[in-house]
Amino acid sequence: MSVLALGQAFGRVPQRWTADSIALSPVVHDQKRVNVAHAHEAAFVTLMLDGDYAEKAALRSFRFERFSAMFHPAGIEHQDFIGASGVRLLMFEFTSELIEDMRNRSLRDLSGSRAAWDLLALYRDAPHIEQLEFESRALELIGCIAPLARTTPRDLPSLQRAREYLHARFRDRLMIKDIARAAGVHPVYLGQVFRRQFGETIGAYVNRLRIRAAADQLSSTDAPLADVAFEYGFCDQSHFQRVFKRLSGRTPTEFRKNSEALRSVALL
Repeated sequence: MSVLALGQAFGRVPQRWTADSIALSPVVHDQKRVNVAHAHEAAFVTLMLDGDYAEKAALRSFRFERFSAMFHPAGIEHQDFIGASGVRLLMFEFTSELIEDMRNRSLRDLSGSRAAWDLLALYRDAPHIEQLEFESRALELIGCIAPLARTTPRDLPSLQRAREYLHARFRDRLMIKDIARAAGVHPVYLGQVFRRQFGETIGAYVNRLRIRAAADQLSSTDAPLADVAFEYGFCDQSHFQRVFKRLSGRTPTEFRKNSEALRSVALL
């Protein structure tokens, strides 16, 4: 099995920003391919900017969408599957000594979390900030990511069924009893164990899924905010704007305007 050192990647790396034990790199694949199974010496987060990409790791398969983000502990074997349209990924790597506790070795879905948006902002700003500011912000980001990774235990079958249900139906008006029925557990038990296992309520988890999908639409269409809010299950535009800003740090309008800046960075 190939093991890649900090900063190494399959694919084209147009630019890389580094600090001590940290690397931030866009990784581009221009055509369809399957990378050999491999691991990385460093822990890392993969965030998909656009394209067609899937990953197999820890006996699980993941289909990435735009702005999906996944934390990988150091040394985990995985394999990349790039579709016909190619893919643009953002990789944020950091060595194990920067994390206080690496006893938990599981993957962590960061899609829609504040850590994912902060990583996207760091990528946008990296060409324009000083080295010290880059390192300071990168270390703050690691401090945000590491507790999420440490607190995630193994998936129980009931929780996995609940997660699959949420990913399939997050646009709908969801009720705990329906999610519990799909998971095969009592609603009260599901609410308690979900937060214990994932560190957030089911409602907060669903909001992350909705905001990630809404961000995709905002960055690629001119759809009115009210339509986007309705499509992704928010009760009204005001609620959508409040949740979007709380999770991403920006209003939907600001995020849409900044998407052009993100595209210009990607062309470096």
